[in-house]
Amino acid sequence: MHLPSLIHDLAIILGVAAIVTFVFQRIKQPVVLGYILAGFIVGPHTPGWLSISDVPNITTWAELGVIFLMFSLGLEFSFRRLAKVGGSAGFTAIVQTITMSLLGYGAGQWLGWTTIESLFLGCMISISSTTIIIKALDELGLKKKKFAENVFGILIVEDLVAILMLVALTNIAMTSEVGGLDLLMAAGKLAVVVGAWFVLGMFAVPHFVRSVSKHGTNETLIIVSLGLCLTLVTISAKFEYSVALGAFIMGAILAESRDVHRIEGLLEPLRDVFGAVFFVSVGMLLDPQVILNNLTEVGLITVVIIMGKVISVTIASLLSGQNTSNSVHAGLSLGQIGEFSFIIATLGLNYKVIDPKLYPIIVAASLITTFTTPYMIRVAPAATTFLEKILPDRWLKNLHRYEFWIKSRLVSKKSKDNGSMKKILKWLANAVVVITVFALVRNFAVEPLSRIFEDRSLAHILVWGLGFLFSTPFIWGMSTIFRPQQGTAVDGPAGGMLFLSQLLTLMLVGFLSSEFLSFRVAVGMTFAVGLVLFMLFWRKIDSYYQWFEERFASGFEDAVVDPLNRYAPWDMFLVELAIDSESRLVGQTLLESQLREKYGINVVVMKRGRKAIVAPRANEQIFPGDVLLCTATEDEIQRMLNDQKTVRIDGSDSVERDDLESYQMHQLHVNSGARAVGNSIRSAGLNLHFSSMVVGLEREKKRIANPNSDTNFEAGDRVWLVGPDSKKKGLTEFFQGAVD
Repeated sequence: MHLPSLIHDLAIILGVAAIVTFVFQRIKQPVVLGYILAGFIVGPHTPGWLSISDVPNITTWAELGVIFLMFSLGLEFSFRRLAKVGGSAGFTAIVQTITMSLLGYGAGQWLGWTTIESLFLGCMISISSTTIIIKALDELGLKKKKFAENVFGILIVEDLVAILMLVALTNIAMTSEVGGLDLLMAAGKLAVVVGAWFVLGMFAVPHFVRSVSKHGTNETLIIVSLGLCLTLVTISAKFEYSVALGAFIMGAILAESRDVHRIEGLLEPLRDVFGAVFFVSVGMLLDPQVILNNLTEVGLITVVIIMGKVISVTIASLLSGQNTSNSVHAGLSLGQIGEFSFIIATLGLNYKVIDPKLYPIIVAASLITTFTTPYMIRVAPAATTFLEKILPDRWLKNLHRYEFWIKSRLVSKKSKDNGSMKKILKWLANAVVVITVFALVRNFAVEPLSRIFEDRSLAHILVWGLGFLFSTPFIWGMSTIFRPQQGTAVDGPAGGMLFLSQLLTLMLVGFLSSEFLSFRVAVGMTFAVGLVLFMLFWRKIDSYYQWFEERFASGFEDAVVDPLNRYAPWDMFLVELAIDSESRLVGQTLLESQLREKYGINVVVMKRGRKAIVAPRANEQIFPGDVLLCTATEDEIQRMLNDQKTVRIDGSDSVERDDLESYQMHQLHVNSGARAVGNSIRSAGLNLHFSSMVVGLEREKKRIANPNSDTNFEAGDRVWLVGPDSKKKGLTEFFQGAVD
């Protein structure tokens, strides 16, 4: 019986990959390295019967691997998370990306490469590997450390920048030119196209997926999700954009759905299989002879990656207000490249704008930096201590003051009303819809109507009328977004914003109309028709617009809670408050401080030097340098910081020391037969046995914050506790029964 070559090749690829990655797991090395080594073993540069024969089909599977990797990355990305990572991560990511792009370009020029090859090299080495970093931090047990949150924020912004890079490089590869104006036009087109996909997607997709999830099975949900992904991938290719862009955008849209975690779980096996094929295909292009002939290039690029990333991330993190420990940890964590580098290199090879030897060089540099990443993370504490020793005390004090100043500014800025920014974003979203509607009628309605009507001018007027009619609710929204509330005078800044928004709306619609009519006629008809419609039918138009806006917003309202806070019974989360020596709280007991009575803040752990006091008593005194681990809502923290100017969030290096336990919020379900059943919170001795404290309890859909110590645990309860990571297994056994 004849066996298709694709099946034979997949058997070899997956079999070799399974053996190699198992060995790599046993020796505690990243599995990505194992996949690449497996690719080298089955590739054309290694003699033997293991070599594969059907390379084109494997390339297609590798393309699917890129699609599923980017789709999965989009599912982990969230515009809510992007807003929450803060300016620190965004600033650091931008500085690092620009710095590494310039260093890569300079290195390419120094090596005598072409301008386009140097540009591709700069982009390849500017994006760190999300897969490798998350895997390394997970294996080292550091994913819940404070610096890891900053690292993940940087990676989110870097991934977004990488998508823009892919689009820009695709445009450069197609034209073989590097033109500033062309790139600017391409960026503008990208913003409109992606904006249209996102706005229309958020309008329809979350509601559709919610219905599928409610009435369908897991099989139906994953089929629908993959169908949506591949549909946008196809549309992206039609617009001559990278397929990675469409996959990422659809993932980002689905990330706002409450079913995102369920979709991620269903996608994981597919992503792992096709992702493995992609990384194996990368290893197949690893030519040892090319690497030996270009050892200088490999060494130079590796040094530029490690030194450039470590220094740029560390300095940028310090400038963004991070403390010394967080900054050094972030710098040493991000000193590598990975999957995006391979995707960018593949793009250059497909368009034949880079020398094929660049691929194995960049893969070799990735292998070296991937191998060094875990060891660099391990030396971060020692590197922090060394840096603090060699820096003058005056510099350290200034850095501490600067950190406090930056964070106090951010808190102050966050407390201010950001209504104007939301209105600007709404105006832009409506503008994207209007542009999309006019573009659709121009591309799909002009020719059919021109064939029906012999007079092409009449056809253009009718098409313009269709575009204007369908856009009317959104034009109305653009014109009225900055309208003051009833009873508020239209003057000053509010009146100026209203006038400016209406002027810009008229100019945009006039510009779009000039595609069908002469400029004078377009402006005149836009003004006249708009005036008549808005005067006669403004109530109806306004009701249509409100419906569209509410439906779009409901897509976000359906979104899941941020993963960092998902275990809290309300909007409560864990926060560390560092007490300054000048704080009014110094010398007071917890009872006298009134943190709970006045602000609703519950102190669960008091960290003092090398000591951690769990569930401190009311008469426990507060000293300078104490770090209070508290549960609170964002509003409660904000209110306290406004009153207590000398209390800092995450402002003490002491919380980073390895000799202190990492405390987290745990959610546990009380099973029948567990030891907890029948015990009260007091008699359970959670503080004594597990160094933990109950902060919330849910029973029969009723939620109780900080329940009374006499409350008995019952089967079916959900309990929220704050405790050290090391006690998680004991807590699970106490509340749920024996664990493996």
